[in-house]
Amino acid sequence: MSDSSVNPAMTPEGLSQRAAADARSSIHDANKALIAQLRAAFMACDAVRLQQAIFALFAPDAKIRLGHPFQDVAGPEDLWERVYAPLLRAMPDMERRDFIVMAGPRWGEGKSGNWVGLGGNLVGTLVQSWLGIPAAGAAVFMRYQEYLRIEGGRVVEMEGLWDIPQVMLQAGAWPMAPQLGVEWMCPGPVDGMGVITAPFDAALADASVRRVWDMLHDLKQGTAVSPGHGLTGYWHDHALWYGPTGLGTARGHDAIANRIFRQFREGLSENTRHLDESVFFGDRNFVAFTGWPSATALHSGDGFLGLAPTGRRITRRSLDFWRIENGRVRECWVMVDMLDLYRQLGVDVFARMAALTDTKEAA
Repeated sequence: MSDSSVNPAMTPEGLSQRAAADARSSIHDANKALIAQLRAAFMACDAVRLQQAIFALFAPDAKIRLGHPFQDVAGPEDLWERVYAPLLRAMPDMERRDFIVMAGPRWGEGKSGNWVGLGGNLVGTLVQSWLGIPAAGAAVFMRYQEYLRIEGGRVVEMEGLWDIPQVMLQAGAWPMAPQLGVEWMCPGPVDGMGVITAPFDAALADASVRRVWDMLHDLKQGTAVSPGHGLTGYWHDHALWYGPTGLGTARGHDAIANRIFRQFREGLSENTRHLDESVFFGDRNFVAFTGWPSATALHSGDGFLGLAPTGRRITRRSLDFWRIENGRVRECWVMVDMLDLYRQLGVDVFARMAALTDTKEAA
């Protein structure tokens, strides 16, 4: 038999390469399985079980970064004592309903690290005030998105954002400017396939991330609606952009461009996206992005968050998910640290909320 008839994939070198690729892929399936205990604890409405799951999964020295007002968190003990325990006292029946669970390697040449992305809604009855938000005495919901980096079977890094303003709005204590987008309980993917259980597919994940990467680079070069840039050519005609409370949701090219992107384009100058420093990872047709910060800009124009230009230079934290359908973005879940943006622009949202609720009580 001549050498030309040998299947390269069946040579010792080929088999070794395939085994190595399979092992790399199985890591991401294993990481999704690893967090199953934590996810189950969140769904059980059991504080003790949740505390145990957090301590078991997170490394003692895990690097944890959350949005304002929590900021940097000093490991799992601080995550429990300062973040989750007070929330559970205010919302004893809290459960987390995940609609996205995905995992993959950090994308890009020379990049490393294996990540899991989670998104969904926290739901429960707010029976006590929390972070100064008055008790609604009724069911409330709060969107969350978080990304976990896993090494050696433990979470060693976490970045997460909660839509705290969403709870303020439901409690009737809204201290921020009116949003231009629609407000609602954010749904999961329309195809119901956000909790990915199929085996990791490296080629499909890479194609999905590349599509988003190209879209973001084109978006920063042109306007949101110019031919070949931004939305046109990359976004589905009926795309949905699910933004945080304070920005809201928009559907279709015109609404996304004019209700959401326009205020960033007109209100911010020197708007620089930190794409190379950020983390991208994909799983099948889903793409995750985290930037801490994801961008810097100068607040130089009218219209951004309904505020007059302050001339301040600000950073932006965001965690995003994209779902690709037939090569285009069909849905995009965006979490921005709105409270931190207002803080940088000189507005203390919590102080305004306190003044608002005091005024209501006095009346």
